[in-house]
Amino acid sequence: MQPTSLPARMRGSSLIETLIATSLGLLVLVLSTNSVLAVVVGESRTGAAKALSASLEFARAEAAQRRIPVAICGLDPRDASPSASQVRCAPPGSAWQSGWIVFTDTNLNGELDDGEAVLQVTRGATQLITPESDAASAPVEFRPIGTLAHATPRRLSIGADSTQNTPAQAVCVAIDGFTRVVSASAPCL
Repeated sequence: MQPTSLPARMRGSSLIETLIATSLGLLVLVLSTNSVLAVVVGESRTGAAKALSASLEFARAEAAQRRIPVAICGLDPRDASPSASQVRCAPPGSAWQSGWIVFTDTNLNGELDDGEAVLQVTRGATQLITPESDAASAPVEFRPIGTLAHATPRRLSIGADSTQNTPAQAVCVAIDGFTRVVSASAPCL
């Protein structure tokens, strides 16, 4: 009859050793997942800020090139579907949650009226965009020379919604019409 105990080098790991190794592995996985999610959310905000900034620069350039006022406003959530044949500005007091519209605004009233051309529609915004002004959904308007139609800089916060207490970034439009992406705490000049 052979002995029932095996030498130490041939024995497998105990249940406690296996549980400790598994726990450590799960801890590393959880910590790395949070880091990856933070990077993904940050990249999403950066992408939204760059896309919005590009549309604002496009609107400014079109105003100067066409020599007529051009505005950008939030897209009405009812028109967020790519198959929507009509586009409208978001109602007053709402954030730009569905995207935005760049349009000629010949009468500088900030509304997309009959006869005004839609120049660009961006649907499927990945982040909530909140204009900071007297009217939450107020459009950003450019004069025919490319400057803002109003005498105060405009600030559009990126990513501030019910799940995120404060935005991480903002897009600032200076009085001269130029845009820049800044941190949420930086002032717009």
